[in-house]
Amino acid sequence: MRRPLTMVLVRLFAHSFYKMHAGLLLFLFVTFVSYAFFINTTGEVPPDLLSYCQQIITITLVSSPYIMVLFFIVCLIYNIKSWQYIKQQLAANEQQFIFYSVNAMPTRRQFSSWFYVQLLINAPAFFYALFAVGIGLIWQHYLLPVLILLYLFLLTTGGAVIHVIRCNRVIDTSSPPSVLLRFTQRWRKPLSSLFIYYILDKKKIAWLITKAVTLVIISSRFFHLLEEIPSDLRVAGLAMLLIVMAHAALIFQEQQFEQYYLGFLRNFPYSRERIFGYSLLTHVLLLLPELSWMLLYFKPATGLLLVFSALGYIQLLRSICYRYGDNMRRYVAVVFVLFMLMFWGIMFGGIWWMLPGSFVVAYLLFYRLYFRQG
Repeated sequence: MRRPLTMVLVRLFAHSFYKMHAGLLLFLFVTFVSYAFFINTTGEVPPDLLSYCQQIITITLVSSPYIMVLFFIVCLIYNIKSWQYIKQQLAANEQQFIFYSVNAMPTRRQFSSWFYVQLLINAPAFFYALFAVGIGLIWQHYLLPVLILLYLFLLTTGGAVIHVIRCNRVIDTSSPPSVLLRFTQRWRKPLSSLFIYYILDKKKIAWLITKAVTLVIISSRFFHLLEEIPSDLRVAGLAMLLIVMAHAALIFQEQQFEQYYLGFLRNFPYSRERIFGYSLLTHVLLLLPELSWMLLYFKPATGLLLVFSALGYIQLLRSICYRYGDNMRRYVAVVFVLFMLMFWGIMFGGIWWMLPGSFVVAYLLFYRLYFRQG
């Protein structure tokens, strides 16, 4: 696969896709690893029971149809996002040369090159599939791992076919307004709702992936452990932290949205306190499903603690964006360090002082950096 065409397509689309979505992929990985790490270090489960639970979790990865269906849905959403990303890149003016160079190649060569590009994009899913195959060989569960591999090859092949078809037809640049904009065009749109309209119109796949991750966290054993040990809030605190971190990529997109579309706001006679309040309302809307579930599922005191903790954590992420929101790589590194600090803070029982502390630090960063951003 070292053909010139393949190398060009990989550099233009596969590498740029990972650079654009590095934050989301990293937080999916951190969510999985942190969950496993937490299970291994609670210290409150007998060793025999802990080994049994680890064995059950491992076998479930390759024997549960529900895990397989969830994996299929996540992979489908991930692939659709990659297809849309490549479609947007092909429509860019600087990529128009592809239609003159790629189309000069035979269709079979085009397909093999695009297949390799889509295979690289699906590499994280294939790593999981190979892991499942290894576990299946050990525990003699063969059917689901084979189905996962076949499904991924089908998605990769389908993506290659879609890319070949798109490259061999003229792009229609005229696009009608979305259903959401047509339906809400007469509604009043306060400042705090603009980013929500933006992600539901332009970033639907990213929003769906984020909510799928939070659904997995909510449906895991985190919150059920809180019912068994109601006096220990560390479990729920860690779950809430993971839910907020799953939204880190969307928070980065919020900074990009503000810079490109709302840069004029800094010229308006709005105080910092008012802008900070608008930002808080935006995040209430962004986390509305999760916050509503918290208030309905838990006792009022616990639910309010989790709600305000989530808002404090996400405001802190938003304030960090004013300093590192122009570079995804630096932003991911800073957020990862912040995650580890907050993780151990919660593990040592600091959830109560982290609640006001996150709001105070978020406001101080916002107050200092809001008018200094580029």
